[in-house]
Amino acid sequence: MSSINPRLRGTIEISIASVGFGFLGIFGKWAFASGLSVGEFLSYRFTLAALLIWIFLLLFKPQWIKLTRRQTMIAALLGVFGYALFSTLYFEAIDGLSVTLAALLLYTYPFWVNVFSHFFTHDKISKKEALCLVGASLGLVLLLWGHIEVRNIWAIAAGLGSAISYAIYVMLSGRLQQGVRPISSSLYVITFGAITLSLFHRTDYSHVQSLTSFQASCIFGIAVICTILPLTLELAALQKLRSKEVALLMMIEPLTAAIMGAMIFHESLSLRQLSGALLITGSLVINTFSKQDSP
Repeated sequence: MSSINPRLRGTIEISIASVGFGFLGIFGKWAFASGLSVGEFLSYRFTLAALLIWIFLLLFKPQWIKLTRRQTMIAALLGVFGYALFSTLYFEAIDGLSVTLAALLLYTYPFWVNVFSHFFTHDKISKKEALCLVGASLGLVLLLWGHIEVRNIWAIAAGLGSAISYAIYVMLSGRLQQGVRPISSSLYVITFGAITLSLFHRTDYSHVQSLTSFQASCIFGIAVICTILPLTLELAALQKLRSKEVALLMMIEPLTAAIMGAMIFHESLSLRQLSGALLITGSLVINTFSKQDSP
């Protein structure tokens, strides 16, 4: 893969990462149905992911653990105010809104990334990028539109907060983590995310011994497939692509979730949802390949 040009490599990395993130709802649905609480699931997810990376690097690449003090502090802040904050706000939104509305609010983050990039950096959005963003956003609405319920008005703020905090995480990761080995950055982002979530949710790890094999499998699956793999690949892609390109390509995630939901849970996709999926795909293809062809 090293012979592939960096932009194409970054596109492949973020595409695989988005597919991995797309399985989050699958494992979450299984875990919650089995009796795990949101706090337990989030804490176990990040703690196991952190332990697995620590064990792997200590055994095979101990030199990759060491970062400068500045790099460690940046990764720690991204873990605390990025993933831990984003995850907590998102599940607070799910608690007070229908899952559909919470997801729609979360996936406004490509819009926020583009807005922040346009006004706070020199990365101005082009007309073609704006049209692709509008097309993908419309496709997302068609794909996810369904039961809309607001049980707590503050949950709307939490949903928007999850999108904005994740947009800031993506932008800062792209700007501050250049030159840092992605797996090393993931180690500290995930570790400090685990510590923060464990403290916030006051997780009692003595309950781990009472987990069923099914619950343990869900936690292992989400730790590897939806955390270690995609987070590391996302950080790698952010070193090769602009933040707003990464954010737009992350819309592969809801596509994956919809397709997997149809395959695993036998959830039928309506003509409206299929149209939305095609619109998202078309927008991503146009935006991506117009970049690949440009000098």
